[in-house]
Amino acid sequence: MTIKKKKNKDLLKFGAFVLLIIFGFLLGTGRQKITKSLFSGKVLVSEEISAKELNKLLKNKNFTFINVHTPYEGEIEKTDMFIDYDMITASKDKLPKDKNAEIVLYCKSGKMSADALTTLKSLGYKNVRHLAGGMDSWKDEGFNLLDLSNLSNQILPEEGFELPISWSDMGPKLVSLGVIDKSKFEKAVKMDEGQKEILSEGSNDPIRINSANSQFVVDMLWAFGLAQKSKVYDEGPMGKEYNKDIGNFASTGGWSLAKGDAVNYLNKENLIPLNEEQQGKVAEISKYVFRPCCGNPTWFPDCNHGMAALAAIELMVYRGISDDEIYKNVLKLNSFWFPSHYLTLGTYFARQGIGWDKVDAKLALSEEYSSGQAAGKLLQKVGPLPFDTKFGGGCGA
Repeated sequence: MTIKKKKNKDLLKFGAFVLLIIFGFLLGTGRQKITKSLFSGKVLVSEEISAKELNKLLKNKNFTFINVHTPYEGEIEKTDMFIDYDMITASKDKLPKDKNAEIVLYCKSGKMSADALTTLKSLGYKNVRHLAGGMDSWKDEGFNLLDLSNLSNQILPEEGFELPISWSDMGPKLVSLGVIDKSKFEKAVKMDEGQKEILSEGSNDPIRINSANSQFVVDMLWAFGLAQKSKVYDEGPMGKEYNKDIGNFASTGGWSLAKGDAVNYLNKENLIPLNEEQQGKVAEISKYVFRPCCGNPTWFPDCNHGMAALAAIELMVYRGISDDEIYKNVLKLNSFWFPSHYLTLGTYFARQGIGWDKVDAKLALSEEYSSGQAAGKLLQKVGPLPFDTKFGGGCGA
């Protein structure tokens, strides 16, 4: 054998030896197959990701991050959505449209996320990984978990919220003027003895809203907002662009609990004497208060919640409440009128590291977060929630 042939043979043996070492290493890691990351050109050596690696990637997050654990036992900050591991196929409309998009899944131990990963791959997703060891491994590395299981108690406490305004003689006044037909109201609205007293005799107790009385509160404030003279009706869309259609809105034509036509009472009474400065303040605040049932601000109160929010703003301005406090209190009202939306919004902010008590109320009520258009986009971003949202009001008496 020539020296040259011997060298070639030795090189082949050495190459085979190196390949065996590499193969043995890959088997020893217990990792799964190599996948090509088409969206970035990177090679992902595993379908698993460690807690440390995930922590680094979250600092400059550019992937869809999904908690698939059920029941809810907490989550990692910057989670995009919550989908039960066995509901992936049923929830596929919540997933990225791009099958090459990078997705990272996690659960508590890694078992559910592994199952979810298999499901996603069967749906055609090519860049899916899951957190090895799940939230357990995340905690073992000393990283924090968010627990949103108490979020509903923060946004919608069972005892409700007390507002810095009272019913006073609102009920008797509205009944005497005919804005509220007492017999119609009693038939349409389920009232306890205390609410019947508020309607018939008035009350100096602060207005309180909770899940049990949210419909009563919206209906009483709706009637007040309808009748109270306001710059909003004189200079806003209902007084300008849509003046000829004034009786066709849910807030006007939809108020069926008056004596006669509701429009006859619109913008007619000084139930509280607001001066010019106060009227201006009401108008200005109303432009920044939206509601998720439509795309309009309170400046255009074309539904019951808009008109009720206007009444609450008027009552608080009359009492001299600061702008910041007014926004905070209207957010409390909106939360009980639209519980599902504000639980979703609270979840969104929490996943960005902002607790509900730190959320700017004016921002939360803005077009960006509280309009009907924003509600649709937010639901798409956050996905299904592990909270009971089976209560709230509707846009009608």
